[in-house]
Amino acid sequence: MKNEVSDSEYQFNSPFSVSKRIVGFLIDSLLLIVLMLVVFRATDALFVAGSARLRSLNARMEERRQKIVEQFTEAQLMIYNEERGEALEDPEQGEAFLYSLVRSTLGSDVVDASFYEGAHIYGDCGTTARSVLYYYGVFKPSHAVDFTDGGAAMGAEYGKELFLSGCNNAENGYFDEAAFPLLARDVAVALDRLICINEKVSTVNGKVYHADEIYVQLYQTYYDILQEARTDLTNHYAPYAQLEEGFSAAREALIALKIGELCIAYAVSAAVYFLLVPLLAKGQTASVLFLRGRCIHAAGLRLKWYNYLLRWLAESILCFGNIIFVVLLTYGRYTSFFLMCDLFGGVKFYMIFLAAVACLAASLICLLCDRQKRRALTDLISRTAVKEKE
Repeated sequence: MKNEVSDSEYQFNSPFSVSKRIVGFLIDSLLLIVLMLVVFRATDALFVAGSARLRSLNARMEERRQKIVEQFTEAQLMIYNEERGEALEDPEQGEAFLYSLVRSTLGSDVVDASFYEGAHIYGDCGTTARSVLYYYGVFKPSHAVDFTDGGAAMGAEYGKELFLSGCNNAENGYFDEAAFPLLARDVAVALDRLICINEKVSTVNGKVYHADEIYVQLYQTYYDILQEARTDLTNHYAPYAQLEEGFSAAREALIALKIGELCIAYAVSAAVYFLLVPLLAKGQTASVLFLRGRCIHAAGLRLKWYNYLLRWLAESILCFGNIIFVVLLTYGRYTSFFLMCDLFGGVKFYMIFLAAVACLAASLICLLCDRQKRRALTDLISRTAVKEKE
């Protein structure tokens, strides 16, 4: 009989306060997240090494990603650096384009030719379409049958009008419209001085030019047209749509596998933290031990085997939402793809996450409403109570 009532000495102790239960949950969550990260990394390493399907999906995604890059590069909406193995950032592309306009307009009359020696800075923009001008004037017309917008929004004149209206050329006179895309020569001289000797305000032929402001306005015009062109390609170019569909399908399958790995890692971590540790510590989790408490049977008896199992299952459900922190810490800005992943029968991952959060909220409501015994949902399910040890 003594063994059966060994925990009865805590039966009449005060229950853990709401603040202690919340602090305990935060401690459990933090330790669980750390454990999950370790187990997930180990699980992921095993899957990467041993799963042919995972390797196949990675290869398919990389193949389609490379082909998408090739399409943007072919359309001159992206500059891919073979040596660096990556695309140039948009500011670098915009700088190269504006430098090309100045160089093409002034030719050898620039202040310092060394500033215009980049691999993607051209001196032939007056005769050869480049970047967004190439996309609208050459690429799209030559691939018109593959565009689903019926051949709208294309041609050299269309690209020219985008630039002239974008920078309000009728008022500012940045471009020589007859020789477009060449700049008005005095504007090019002012920009050249800005580029080579950082002269932000120049007087050319008796007129004052704020070259820094002109540069920013021209760059913004270029950037806006570049984004519009990229959107046009992604929305209306059929070969891109086919590649994107294949890439998305492979990505969805890959994310589903990763979610499977995460769930395995979570199940293992939850079993270790909420079952193994309490079995070794007479029913206490690390947070209860740290906060000097005692988890006992609701009737004051020694915890039974079913108390351990039910408490483990209940804690696992309530803490499942912590899995999102592992995704955030591991995949960062790609977390939204995980949340929107379709798992089975139209059920998306975010629905399971929200269900776990709802259970956690219900547990908090139970804790707040039970003013006498301060039992959370976990306690009610497992028929246990958390008491002050002293």
